[in-house]
Amino acid sequence: MTKFLREPLLHFLLAGGAIFALVSALAPADTTGRAIEISRDDLLVYMQGRAQVYDAETFSQLLDTMPAEDREELVRDAALQEALYREGLSLQIAEADPLVRQRVIQQMRSLVIEEAAARLELSEEEVRDYFDANSDRYASPAAVSFEHVFFRGDDGEERAAAARERLIAGEQEAGDRFPYQRSYSAASPDVIASQFGAGFVPPLFALAEGEWSQPIRSDLGWHLVRTTSASEMQQMDFAEVESRVREDALAERRQELTRRALDDFLAGYEVTITGDLAE
Repeated sequence: MTKFLREPLLHFLLAGGAIFALVSALAPADTTGRAIEISRDDLLVYMQGRAQVYDAETFSQLLDTMPAEDREELVRDAALQEALYREGLSLQIAEADPLVRQRVIQQMRSLVIEEAAARLELSEEEVRDYFDANSDRYASPAAVSFEHVFFRGDDGEERAAAARERLIAGEQEAGDRFPYQRSYSAASPDVIASQFGAGFVPPLFALAEGEWSQPIRSDLGWHLVRTTSASEMQQMDFAEVESRVREDALAERRQELTRRALDDFLAGYEVTITGDLAE
């Protein structure tokens, strides 16, 4: 036993262990692993990376003029990305390499989302309630079929008024070249608004069928319009669209659960805004 205690190797091990214990006792506890600091530079890097556009000056101006609510959401997203990245590293999803950072974040986001919505189901009552609350989404849209003659320029209204008399008399009138169509079949309000402007829709649907209208203004000029048919929006029965309603309701609920799960995940971190961004 005495010979064993005199072994140099034993003395080395004991000395090393003592040093390790002393350092461990004196070293402060690591409390920074759950702390996230977000600076202005961090946000600018995050914004450029997310947009895949690298223009620091433009994004700096955008950040300066950003509403407070949008900035808070941006800080949340940047902090969430950092939290997901750290958690991914702790699970050894990938090594700490900038080239795989986005993949780590995406994988961690998928894991959090999948866990949150793994057993998501909706009852018949919940699906029906969703249908009742979003009935406008499950209706055949209003539609109108019409032809029109277009007149542009400052004198467009006067030229259209004169041309209307000729059209009523049975004469042909070409008008000016319109960038889209001359006639439309069962066009929805959205299609009409996208090509003529939203202000053109109400007077168009108010026209009597088969008569040339007075000049109607669009975003592009003036128009004489003659409608051939029009139909109002028709509500569909729940039975006709039940499967579609269920998919939409599940998608919305999954989005809600995703947001809540990511917020709960981020709540495990302490997020601090630093520098002039905190002012």
